[in-house]
Amino acid sequence: MPRRREGRDLPEIVKRLFDQARAQFPDPRAVNHTLLELSRFYDPVSGGVILEHAIRRRIVDLLAQGQTEEASQALEERFQQYCQTFKPKEDN
Repeated sequence: MPRRREGRDLPEIVKRLFDQARAQFPDPRAVNHTLLELSRFYDPVSGGVILEHAIRRRIVDLLAQGQTEEASQALEERFQQYCQTFKPKEDN
């Protein structure tokens, strides 16, 4: 039986989910759904989830209040923190 590849594919999956969330702005429900999926992934370096509940909630609340720029900044900050640990492959 082949081994599962999620560990090696994790940076690509996470990058895809962050990109998907960005593309769904300013819809708070769609972004929440994508960020919830992202929060289910474990970050072995930090020893926790990739996206904590408080950050997800903050982003969704900002979008619901129409503060798209602030929500985008919060999402980008978390992605940059993640990228310091893993280097997702660039799209060609």
